[in-house]
Amino acid sequence: MPSPHTKPLRRAVRWLLPAAALALAPKCLLCVLAYTGLATALGLVGPELCGPPASPHPGTTFLAFLGVICGSGYILAIARRKFLHR
Repeated sequence: MPSPHTKPLRRAVRWLLPAAALALAPKCLLCVLAYTGLATALGLVGPELCGPPASPHPGTTFLAFLGVICGSGYILAIARRKFLHR
């Protein structure tokens, strides 16, 4: 017999999982591009069809990740400046 505390926990998980999925879903083209760049930088994409199977330089993943971070920071700074000075 399940304890009385498991039912509220299951209910919370049933509500939180779809809410988290909706919060992480890309809502605009910029979000899709940011998620794609982040996945590429972290190496979560498959091998290229017409390129080499792996990067010859181990630092290229770090540089790609750094580029995503810097680009995202720039976009956030521009958006913040635009919306705060209205």
